[in-house]
Amino acid sequence: MSKKASAPVTGKDFDKAYNAPITFWGDVRIPKELEELIKTNNPKTSLELGCGLGRFSTYMAEQGIKATGVDFSSVAVEKAKKRVANSEHKPTFLEGDVTNLEMLNEQFDVSFDIGCFHCLDEEGQRKYVSEVSRLLKPGASLLIWAMDSSPSDIRITPDYIAKTFENRFQLVNSRFSRRRIIASHWYWLVRI
Repeated sequence: MSKKASAPVTGKDFDKAYNAPITFWGDVRIPKELEELIKTNNPKTSLELGCGLGRFSTYMAEQGIKATGVDFSSVAVEKAKKRVANSEHKPTFLEGDVTNLEMLNEQFDVSFDIGCFHCLDEEGQRKYVSEVSRLLKPGASLLIWAMDSSPSDIRITPDYIAKTFENRFQLVNSRFSRRRIIASHWYWLVRI
């Protein structure tokens, strides 16, 4: 079995992974790109797509931002809620599918995704674009970190991102990264 075939894809796969003592993608540091997102945009509200254990949404809440994080792993969402149960700065954590966020109606100032988009197939990516477009204010920023080679065998490049998001977002910047020692990119998009 190839490494890609064993990567989590479904909610149940991620539930199993989040029940493990250690996840290989667990983040302990806040990426400088997320810090830049705050400094550049001064958002009042944020939406994290694929929030996992909620560290980044919690960071946003600690900065005084009304933060919402969504993940389709019920295990991850419950662990995220427990982590902030006694915190002064609590994000809202919701179980949901980033390709269908009907439970959300408000529009956000910024959105970010650090490792979710690349897990989707092409149809899922199209639905994701539609949903995040619906939920972001015109002119709002979307920050994405994505692996160059996705678990669904899609080659993700700046050109691919620009084409996938066209007519709804403008790709304003991309930067190659070796985050988690994996060939990847950071993408900055603006809602049209």
